[in-house]
Amino acid sequence: MPNSFTFQELKNLLPKRQRNSHKGDFGRVLICAGSCGMGGAGILASEASLFCGSGLVSLATDISNVKASLVRNPEVMTTGIDMNNEIDFEINIKNQDVILYGPGISRNLTTEAILIKILSGSEKSKLIFDAGALHIMSSMAPLKNKIDQSILLTPHPGEASVLLNRPIEEIQKNRSLAARNISEMYGASIVILKGMETLIYSAKEDDSYISMEGGPELSSGGTGDILAGLLSALLAQGLADKDASLLAVGAHAEAGKIFSEEIGEIGLNASSLIPIIRKLLNQ
Repeated sequence: MPNSFTFQELKNLLPKRQRNSHKGDFGRVLICAGSCGMGGAGILASEASLFCGSGLVSLATDISNVKASLVRNPEVMTTGIDMNNEIDFEINIKNQDVILYGPGISRNLTTEAILIKILSGSEKSKLIFDAGALHIMSSMAPLKNKIDQSILLTPHPGEASVLLNRPIEEIQKNRSLAARNISEMYGASIVILKGMETLIYSAKEDDSYISMEGGPELSSGGTGDILAGLLSALLAQGLADKDASLLAVGAHAEAGKIFSEEIGEIGLNASSLIPIIRKLLNQ
């Protein structure tokens, strides 16, 4: 039986910041996100990572999104790739503490090559794969068993269905088993299966944890990008995989609950979660 939890039951495990701290103490995060026409996903994820405590945040996105990112968040070091045509691209994956790949990513030769580059050249980084990256992973069988590092997957039920090649109804009937099967199939240390009562499976403990908060207010585009960015920030600041996952899911759900209590269930835009989460992490 999975363990249930709420944000209020969790301890904020983020270490207290020393007075002589510098940006390097709080992690380097690289976010690869936002194909042409979906730039908001990368902007939301990088903004969430920045506002939730990462020391340095870089965004590699389609060239069409660079200006919008820099205008909104000049603190995010943004570089452009032609994600429809460019095969010989440069992404700085060296010396990154955390790499998040997938929000707003379409599948093509370039985005497949990005995944291969990340898997082959980021031995020391913790990896988060979300959204489009999960669709790419599902069909690249030779890579599935080559990951020997912390890897966190964040599928919703539809993406879990693709990863396991099983109907969504089967996924939802036994979410704990589905998350465990994904972990085993793709070598993931953590699987966060999103949705009503978001479930976290930890391979290290061989155990599952269910969030008892989070409701229909979170059913809008971009909320998953916020969760992925928040998770990257917590990992970058030194939290263990399971602790970062519990705190990310808990704070994300609590922020939705606060929005619902103050405004209502209708009309939540994903970016409105960020200042609420930032406040929760500073409590």
